[in-house]
Amino acid sequence: MRAEPLTRRFVAGALIVGLAFAVSAAVAAEGAKDIQKQALQLHADVRQLDADAARASSTPDGHRRLDERLVKQFKVDPSIVTGLRARGLSYGQMTIALALSQELMKKDSTLTQQMALDKIGADRQVGKGWGVIAHQYDLKLGHVISEVKKADRAVEHIAGKPDADKNLAKADKPEKIDKPDKPEKPAKPEKPGR
Repeated sequence: MRAEPLTRRFVAGALIVGLAFAVSAAVAAEGAKDIQKQALQLHADVRQLDADAARASSTPDGHRRLDERLVKQFKVDPSIVTGLRARGLSYGQMTIALALSQELMKKDSTLTQQMALDKIGADRQVGKGWGVIAHQYDLKLGHVISEVKKADRAVEHIAGKPDADKNLAKADKPEKIDKPDKPEKPAKPEKPGR
């Protein structure tokens, strides 16, 4: 008679362990989806930032103003930005690297800005994507995306809006079509008196 309660306890325990494993696997899968979604968002934002930075750098003094903007946004020494540019990084990639390095420094207070950038740069050299690097160090991409968008707003201000894009946007809009007037409702017949 004692074997039956032990069997029930064993089965119940096995079910609980299995359920806990399934829930943790589902949470991990959901986390991976979020990282992938954020990485795609980051990629799109960086493309826009790089396009705006290309316009801004075509103006006289543009590179200097872009570099000064990164120095101000991330509160780093100008030599840090110069070093990133020397590595051949685009403006968007520099922004991501700086944002990730600052997040990494928050996690590990023993790192300097340059040490954190070197770790991230080494990971990029072996072909790791920004999302993989963020996940590897348990960093959140949401903050990085915010920094990229903040940089893009500043770059748009430096570059100014291109006139050709404004005219193109107006030309692409279809003319507004007038809607026909609604027909008048017929008058309701009066009810006969009682």
